[in-house]
Amino acid sequence: LNDERLRAYFDSLGLDTSDIWTLFKMLDVDGGHAIDADEFVKGCLKLRGHAKGLDMIKLENEHRWLSKHLAQFMTRTDEA
Repeated sequence: LNDERLRAYFDSLGLDTSDIWTLFKMLDVDGGHAIDADEFVKGCLKLRGHAKGLDMIKLENEHRWLSKHLAQFMTRTDEA
């Protein structure tokens, strides 16, 4: 994260920016590989606080991914 103003903003929210790729993935809720203003604001508000907040968002994201892929797998196996 090279922008000092953005880093200061994240610091003021108590967000850890050491793993910026994970942070990006957590903010990119729709998986569009871009973060719009709404995703950014909502994601930052969810992530505020200690590292536990980041862990919970990461868990939520992984759960959403797993649920989607499990549903697809179940559909394919039912059709077979």
